[in-house]
Amino acid sequence: MDLSTTYKSIGKNSWKIMAAIFENLWNYKFVPMNLIADIAHLSEEKTKRILRDLGEKNLVLNKYTEYEGSTFTFKGLSLYSLKRLVEKNEVEALGKKMGEGKESLIYNCISKHGEAVIKFHKLGYSSFKKVVDKRNYGTLNFSVLSIRSAKREFTTLRKLQGLAVPKAYAWEGNAVLMELIDAKELFKVKVENPEELLDALIEEVAKFYRRGIVHGDLSQHNVLVGESFWIIDFPQSVEVGERDWKELLERDIANLVRYFNKTYRIERDINSTVESIIGDTGN
Repeated sequence: MDLSTTYKSIGKNSWKIMAAIFENLWNYKFVPMNLIADIAHLSEEKTKRILRDLGEKNLVLNKYTEYEGSTFTFKGLSLYSLKRLVEKNEVEALGKKMGEGKESLIYNCISKHGEAVIKFHKLGYSSFKKVVDKRNYGTLNFSVLSIRSAKREFTTLRKLQGLAVPKAYAWEGNAVLMELIDAKELFKVKVENPEELLDALIEEVAKFYRRGIVHGDLSQHNVLVGESFWIIDFPQSVEVGERDWKELLERDIANLVRYFNKTYRIERDINSTVESIIGDTGN
């Protein structure tokens, strides 16, 4: 997905149309074409032409149901979210794609904070039911789910600032601008002091808990190790007291303990570790 080249090809009226779609994602699965034209202050004929062009660029999906309507593709939502970051002077230049997973796409960039990364959230069909069941989002479209996922991660990172997490700089749409971490995933490195690292990770989970946060998807894949360590990827985080928070905390600890046991033969009792984190708080 070449966002830089596509970004440069978008004209003023196309941005207006994308803004109109964005404003109405919460109200329509497909935003009516006549509403888009009205908000963008363009004729319906010109709006149709631009929407066709945006469709050919794979930025919007145009569909006729009971009416003519349009919504974002993942590329379109990401591009418009990038536009909002640029307009707020958060991002100066987009770099290369650094990685892509089932639920995110990551680019490096130059920001007003220095070198950074932009994480574009995407919630596809495979994760849709899981997210809806956990968060009770109802029948919202995938763009809205991706935006809420990004907002949740940004909000969580801000709550955890000062701990072993990336600095979160800004959030727009499905994009989170954050600190660039120069490190590798835990499962890709051989740790010299695995027992100390496991203890430190458990203590960091306890610090998260004391700030009211449970990661919810912690494993060797979202722990970065370099001169220090960092925990990343928080779109599935929950607040202490939310539905299933304790089960998710138990799973986070179980994932860490099992990995260190399998890889380094380190023993920890999962239940007693979880209880030591929760303590006698009544939770």
